Amino acid sequence: MEYAIGIDIGGTKISAGIVDQSGEIITKKVFSTPQGTRDSILLLLENIIFTLTESAHFENKQLIGIGIGTAGQIDFVHGKVLSGTANIKDWNDVAIKKILSEKTNLPIYIDNDVNVIALAEQQLGAGKNNDDVICLALGTGVGGGVISGGKIIRGAWGGGAELGHIVVDMNGPACNCGFNGCLETYASGTGMARRMREKILADESIGNNGLVYYKHHPDELNSKHVFEWMQAGNEAATEVVEEAIRALSYGIVSMIHTFNPTMVLLTGGVLQDGDWFIEKVRSKVITLGIPSLVKPVAIQATQLGGDAGLIGAAIQPWVYQDNRNVSLDRS
Repeated sequence: MEYAIGIDIGGTKISAGIVDQSGEIITKKVFSTPQGTRDSILLLLENIIFTLTESAHFENKQLIGIGIGTAGQIDFVHGKVLSGTANIKDWNDVAIKKILSEKTNLPIYIDNDVNVIALAEQQLGAGKNNDDVICLALGTGVGGGVISGGKIIRGAWGGGAELGHIVVDMNGPACNCGFNGCLETYASGTGMARRMREKILADESIGNNGLVYYKHHPDELNSKHVFEWMQAGNEAATEVVEEAIRALSYGIVSMIHTFNPTMVLLTGGVLQDGDWFIEKVRSKVITLGIPSLVKPVAIQATQLGGDAGLIGAAIQPWVYQDNRNVSLDRS
């Protein structure tokens, strides 16, 4: 039986493991993401690959390759991070494949973190047997992955599917990308927390209640607080959540009009215990846009959970070996 090493690089943790062709994780290890320079991250990646390769050899498991998923705009052909993310320090213009290829003779594949989630879900999860799938990850930011005709859309050099930066309000708040009114400013955890902080700081009527602490400590507020306050009936929090649902719905309609998918899959920390959130988005989407395009589209949560990035990274050697699509065990 064949196996591959998968590595999912995030801003706070790096998950790595040995995965088989069905997507089952045989061995998994989790490390804190080094907060120094790229060299510290690359050294950790080298150590991970050495350790997992030795483990596979000891257990007589045949490794066919290494797959990596990381945030940022990725040159897939050359295995290079072109433009990284603020959550990972010193992560621009990093030739990961070239550097790691000096340490192993296994083929290495590197792609954007949401692309590999989309790949995992389309091959083995909620999108199985669907060739036209959009995946949105709602977390610190809003990441996107698009599979059209069975192939990931990367654009000319890896900058495709920056779906978090679709504009949903041209007069909206400034985004860290330099534009205004991006989906990310409304529907990410960071965006929701920021908008709630603005409401608290602007509300002079807040007195001795649960919100007054955050009036003086606004940086400690996060999207989890927003959902808790909404469920408790707080009007400002309810407005923030409704804004997020409306913005996400308009963004998804634009994506459906552009890509004509059969499914839109949602994942990320914003959606924890969020079936009701997805249902509200689904209900709104079908009232918007061109009916023939939006009504047939399934909008639902991903299936593979928090390990989707690791699994998606790991299955790349099977999907892309010899530059051709190959079948996975999708039973």
